Amino acid sequence: MTRLLIILQILLFQPFALVAQADFFQYTDRDGTVVMVDDESKIPKEFRKKTRTTRSDPTHGSKTTAVRIKNNQVLVPVRFSYRNTSVDAWLLLDTGASTTLISTALADRLGIKAASTQRRLSQVADGRVVQTFRTTLDYMAVGPKLQHNTEVNIMPSNGPTTGFDGLLGMNFLGDFPYHLDMNNQTIEWQH
Repeated sequence: MTRLLIILQILLFQPFALVAQADFFQYTDRDGTVVMVDDESKIPKEFRKKTRTTRSDPTHGSKTTAVRIKNNQVLVPVRFSYRNTSVDAWLLLDTGASTTLISTALADRLGIKAASTQRRLSQVADGRVVQTFRTTLDYMAVGPKLQHNTEVNIMPSNGPTTGFDGLLGMNFLGDFPYHLDMNNQTIEWQH
């Protein structure tokens, strides 16, 4: 009876273990649109050789992300993806920025062309209104937190280099509850 009970438990709980892991497949179609699917059979044959696979296991993901604290500024490592180009950069954590802002240098490294952006007017902290360029990235990731189809603003810079590539704004931070541990220089993700 005990053996039967153990086998029954294994059979009942095994499907739940499979849900915890998922593979995602990414390819770029003829129009330059990045498509992500969860089933490899959904990828058209002509794109299968140029497919990226992302393995996901949320039960083993890190709950913290190391940051740099310099002159009371929190610099966060961020991975960006735009049309099959991934770039790692440091952004200044800015809870006052409603939208994530990236430098033109970072936009260039990602291969973002002006034709794929929309001109916008944005208000900066000192009240000035400046011209920016808005686009949508395939995804942004900070540690274990990933956000697809993220809008960012690109702002031309005339000043000196700042040691970071933009501002990590609330359009990303607002989706992921966190606690900033200044002593250990980490972001602790709440979920």
